[in-house]
Amino acid sequence: MSSPIRVLLADERSIARTGIRSVLDEDGGIEVVGEVSDVASAVAKARELRPRLLLAGALPGPADAVELVDELSACCGDEGPGVLLMAHECGPGAGIALRAGVHGVVLHRVTPDQLLSAIHVVAAGYRIFFGEQGPSGGGDGRFPEAVDFPGVPAAGAAGFQLLTRREREVFRLLAQGLSNTEISAVLVLSENTVKSHVQRLLERLNLRNRVHAVIHAYRTGLMAPSCPEPVRPWTGSRAPRALQ
Repeated sequence: MSSPIRVLLADERSIARTGIRSVLDEDGGIEVVGEVSDVASAVAKARELRPRLLLAGALPGPADAVELVDELSACCGDEGPGVLLMAHECGPGAGIALRAGVHGVVLHRVTPDQLLSAIHVVAAGYRIFFGEQGPSGGGDGRFPEAVDFPGVPAAGAAGFQLLTRREREVFRLLAQGLSNTEISAVLVLSENTVKSHVQRLLERLNLRNRVHAVIHAYRTGLMAPSCPEPVRPWTGSRAPRALQ
């Protein structure tokens, strides 16, 4: 069994951290190793705890996601965590953060399932922007030690061709982070029918669960790379410094 994804949670709002942590604790593949309320504490705890991913929400003062990535890069170097930013809106700041080295951006309005999927996708080494229209890739750069994700087939679209038309429709919606209830509403199917389609497509693609299906969708190109602003993929193992 693979080790859980070690996550450090950063948000100045205690009640927000409590709510987010309750969501993360429901996923057996995620371990919250600490909580902090500001950038300085986030950097110090990242150095101490060595999490795989830092989930950053609202942070106080003039410090922002760009400064956070810059500080993490300076103090942790190659050992720094991936950074997933929770943003209030899909504005220019999201693109700036991505270009500066943030590995993913999700809006605060995402569902719990979508947040968990985003964490697994970023931990697998992909950049992601989870905006109004669902997730989209942001370049093909990877961060350290994320070349492989246990249990997920490597890139190749052959398996997708084995799916029926309806299973492909379900797979596309599942890959966008929709729940069975939401998929049933979009396709006007019963929830039991959707569950059956999901189970069959996971078996056909040899995938263990929905999270693996999201990652497989990125690897096969089903989720086409696109982002509000171009993302500069990094070529080395270290996240880039903030743009000047």
